[in-house]
Amino acid sequence: MDSFIRLIEAFEFWGWIAVMATVAIIGQTVIVLKKMTIKHNERMAKIANCQDPGCEDQAYKADEL
Repeated sequence: MDSFIRLIEAFEFWGWIAVMATVAIIGQTVIVLKKMTIKHNERMAKIANCQDPGCEDQAYKADEL
């Protein structure tokens, strides 16, 4: 634990900027992968129910009408 505290104290301004950028990129990647997984699961559910999954753009436009 002491080594972790020393590591945190050793970061300067630019080190914290790099850490924040890395965390932001990882967070964005997790969100994108989760969205892709949800869309894939929805598509597979439609196929399993013998429904035409169709074009996603058309499905979104139909929801708006």
